[in-house]
Parts: sequence; structure tokens; C-alpha cells
Amino acid sequence: MISKVQAITKDPLKAAHEEEEKLLFIELAEKEAFENANKSAKGTANKVVFGDKKGPLETAMLESTLSKIGALLALGFGEAGSAIIAKNMEKGDDVNPMLPGIKEMYIFGFCDIRNFTDATEVLQEGVMLFVNEIGEIVHGTVDRYSGAANKNIGDAFLLVWKFIKEDQYYDSQTDSIQIKNCSRVNQLADMSAISFILLVSGLKKSRKMVKYDEHVGLNQRMPGYQVRLGLGLHIGYAIEGAIGSYYKIDASYLSSHVRMAERLEGSTKHYGVPLLISETLHRKFTRKTKGYCRTVDYCVMQGNPKPVRLFTIDINSDKIPLEEE
Repeated sequence: MISKVQAITKDPLKAAHEEEEKLLFIELAEKEAFENANKSAKGTANKVVFGDKKGPLETAMLESTLSKIGALLALGFGEAGSAIIAKNMEKGDDVNPMLPGIKEMYIFGFCDIRNFTDATEVLQEGVMLFVNEIGEIVHGTVDRYSGAANKNIGDAFLLVWKFIKEDQYYDSQTDSIQIKNCSRVNQLADMSAISFILLVSGLKKSRKMVKYDEHVGLNQRMPGYQVRLGLGLHIGYAIEGAIGSYYKIDASYLSSHVRMAERLEGSTKHYGVPLLISETLHRKFTRKTKGYCRTVDYCVMQGNPKPVRLFTIDINSDKIPLEEE
């Protein structure tokens, strides 16, 4: 129990992942032992019953509760909040949200559900299930490609890819944090683009989305309705930290670069594409990924004094088949 508390104190997100892996390992080991025991008992009346155990001890129950609390903390605060939880638990005092932030480099992805206002008015109470089913695809895909979900604001999701400290450096000439040009950085940049492409295909092939594409009310209001997302990707610095007060805090990111990702997503409607990528992120892609990109425009974006080249990746989702049942 002490080791679990220490692990949660050090890094609640890592502790939650390790606990999940441990439980999965135990489950697989028990299943293998059960199958082996039944093989050896084949042809006899002495069959082994799987899961026939005595009730857990109080200490085991308390240990399990600690793990669940750690997992809930990690789930509630996410990637951005793990450092905040760790700092507060190290001190051992009451939770103090008034901590200075950390300035680092990130890839920001902004994802918005199209025609959400109309969908809300049609689906009513069912809109929660609608958003959560989309969120399941969004969060799952991004997590698989080394990203992390940060905020859900109604119909919008903020996704973040974090660079490790070894891949960042301080440039005294520009007085700013910069990213090294290395294969690890290029790979993470690629994965942000790959995960957003897979979001488009994931929605198209998901059987959960079919009921919305065929929904009578949605099609009466918006003929030919399909669940679609607007997507924006950008790279830049941000201040990671706690926002709020003693009554409620959120772990998030503050900077103009977060807003830039949101503006890129908002501009997808204007350009008629599902995905817009900033020039700064495009520079970090590998040569192969750059080969899939197409220049959309060279313009001045709101809040950015210099002209920005915008890129997209053309995605033909019409021929994507539904996933197997």
C-alpha cells in the first residue's frame, strides 16, 4: 500500500497505467492456469472452476481502493494534471491550485463536431450518448498514437502531444523554447497527423455512427446527414498548469498557439476540407508525410502577424467499408 501511495504521489497517470497492466497480467495468468488445469483434468470428473475464490482481505480491498482513487485522479486531471497532483501530494498539505505553470512545447489538435447545434435540438437527451460515442473514437485513436485528451467543451475536443524534455531547448537569441530536429520529434509530428486522418476513417467505418447517419430526424433537418469533424493541428509553446480556484480547478494549457489550433479548425469550413495543418507543424513531418500534404493557402491568420502557409491531407472516405460486427 505504501508503495502504491508513493507511485501515485510521483506520477498518478503512470501509476494508473501500471495498475491496469498489472490487473491485465493477473487476469491472463489466471486464465492460462485455468486452461492448463482443465487440459490436465480432461477425461476426469474433476473440472476446475474458474474464479472460485474466497472473498478479499480488508488490506487487499484497501489496496484496490487506493488504486481506483489514483486512477480517478489521473482520469479527472489527465496528462496536464499529473504534475499538479504529484506536487500537492508531495507537500502533504491541503490541495493548493495556486501553483506556477510550466512552459513547454506541444502539438495541439482541435476537433469539433459539425452541425452540433442542429444535432442537439434533434437528439435532445440522446446528445450526451452522441458526443460520448464520438469521444470514445477520438480519445482512443489519439491515445493509441501517443497523444492525450485534455478538454471537452460541448462539441469540441482539445488533444495534446507532449515532447519529452530531451527534445526541447532554450534559444537565447530568440528568448524562446525550441524543438530539436530529430527522428523522435518527426515521428510524434507524423503520429498527430495520422491519428487525425484515422479519426475521419474511424467515424466512417464505425457501426455506432450508422444510427446517426440514418436517423430520420437528423436527415429531415439536414438531408444526407453524416457525422463529420473539423480538425486543426498546430505546434507551439504553452503554459501547462492549473486554472481555477479552491472551489474548482482544471488542468489545461494557455497560449496563443492553442487558439491557433482552434482557428485552423474553424477555417476548415471556409476551405471545404476536414483538416488544416499549420506550416510550423508541417516542417516537422517526415518526408513521406509531407508527400501526402497539399498547400491550401498562404494567408494572415487572426492573432498571427506573419502570413502562414496552410496545408491539408486529402481524404477520400466514401469507399471505407463498415467495420466487422
